[in-house]
Amino acid sequence: MRRKALTSVFLYTVLQLTWGIIQNIIGAVIFIVLLITNPRRKVSYYHGAIVTQWEPESSMGMGMFIFYGHYREQQSIADAYLVHEFGHTIQSAILGPLYLPIIGIPSIIWASLPVFQKLRSSGYYSYFDFYPEKWANREGEKVLQQPAPKPYRKRPYHHN
Repeated sequence: MRRKALTSVFLYTVLQLTWGIIQNIIGAVIFIVLLITNPRRKVSYYHGAIVTQWEPESSMGMGMFIFYGHYREQQSIADAYLVHEFGHTIQSAILGPLYLPIIGIPSIIWASLPVFQKLRSSGYYSYFDFYPEKWANREGEKVLQQPAPKPYRKRPYHHN
């Protein structure tokens, strides 16, 4: 690795393990449970983050941990989701203890509550329209210089 890249990874890790310690403890617990339940689980390293594959077809960033789903799309789309989740790890480094109330909890609610799932299925809203997801895309793209997922809408959104 180049010296600048090593410095960036070092600073990223220090921020995660100090300023972002709360979400990193949660991420580490999830990581350990996943490894206990399946020691052969695929684990990799991605720009300072620890990426662990899990069963859901969704992904989640928690501190410097990325839990990555089984995406059935083409590889470039799957890679874009990884850029998005890395963006969440950057948000963790920026916000520290504010990450969970500002990003984590709203993101989980947006992803999992049936009312929001129905709203997105209407075709007017993309998952990536909500502020934590939009911001994660921007951060991931800025840091990694790779594309994140683009918002997809079946119907154009119109302001009245």
